[in-house]
Amino acid sequence: ATAQGVTLAVVRLGIVVALGVVALADSHGRRRLLTAAAILAVASTALGALSPGLWFLGGTQLVARGLTMGMGILIGVFAAEELPRGSRAYGVSVLALCAALGAGMAVWVLPVADLDPRGWRVIYLVPLLAVPALVGIGRRLPESRRFTANVPDATATATGRSQGALRRIEGRRLLLLATAAFLLLVFAAPASQFQNDFLREHRGYSATGITLFTLMTSTPAGIGIFVAGRLADTRGRRGVAAVGLLGGTAFILVAYHSAGVAMWAASVTGTVLGSLTVALGVYGPELFSTRHRARANGLIVTLGVAGSATGLLVVGMLADRFGSYGPAFTVVAIGPVLAAVLVLRCFPETARVELEVLNPGDADLGGASSDGAAPDGT
Repeated sequence: ATAQGVTLAVVRLGIVVALGVVALADSHGRRRLLTAAAILAVASTALGALSPGLWFLGGTQLVARGLTMGMGILIGVFAAEELPRGSRAYGVSVLALCAALGAGMAVWVLPVADLDPRGWRVIYLVPLLAVPALVGIGRRLPESRRFTANVPDATATATGRSQGALRRIEGRRLLLLATAAFLLLVFAAPASQFQNDFLREHRGYSATGITLFTLMTSTPAGIGIFVAGRLADTRGRRGVAAVGLLGGTAFILVAYHSAGVAMWAASVTGTVLGSLTVALGVYGPELFSTRHRARANGLIVTLGVAGSATGLLVVGMLADRFGSYGPAFTVVAIGPVLAAVLVLRCFPETARVELEVLNPGDADLGGASSDGAAPDGT
């Protein structure tokens, strides 16, 4: 478990690649960088099929993961910039469902690994099937209207005093969101990444059994994701996110301490409740100006990746020491609990507020309503 944890943690250094992608997107536009990142991510993944050893596979995954993270950040930013104020969280939830479907498709071909010792290589070639669709989408996708309206020098610059105030506000928002991401992923990343090893080594599941378990326990998460998007837009983000953090963590923790029917039931419940944390995903694109939005979200993801790596290392080492995953996950479960406290006490409520109201330094596209007010404090 320690070696696996170290490898998975090192792969997360791909965030450096993601930061490069999002930094360019704030100055060169969303569309071109999104298309390029998607195609290069597929190519890097396919190279893994040629891997002569773990180091090569880890290297290709480092690059592919970084490009995929950059792509995911830009998709969220793009969506937030184009969606109306009353449906941003719902839009993020739909994107999360699509991402989950893509991840599930990778699991569909996992049984191939049981057919031949080299069968695992086929899994890394499957994404190549998506290249024609990615090229077609890239040609048809228009540039974000908000990016076009807020390119450097496209609008009048703010005064030095107002620029300083806006930077301080965004700095506080960045610290708040990055801390929450770190605390959440200290638990969530190892809970996801070690599940296959837990089922295989500690519960005796085959590759086919792991596939069935993953599909049957993860598919109901679509219910939670859909509900989270709707409630976050109509009732507010904070309460929905807090329920997801606390409830999801509690039941996933029970699953790692259980076996048989109890493990299945706890896993399903934890996955559904945990999916409510999709309500947090809309905060990153909402709380930063268009000129800094992609870069700020890249930095938030970076701190989240640091949380993932920390959780993977801690859980891997503790699982080896205790001989079980349950006690290891009990230790890192404190992360999401602290994140829930942070969300309830410090996060602003942004439901149904126009982006230009949340970020007064942006050019008004004519959709910002005068009845909205920027959240206090951040």
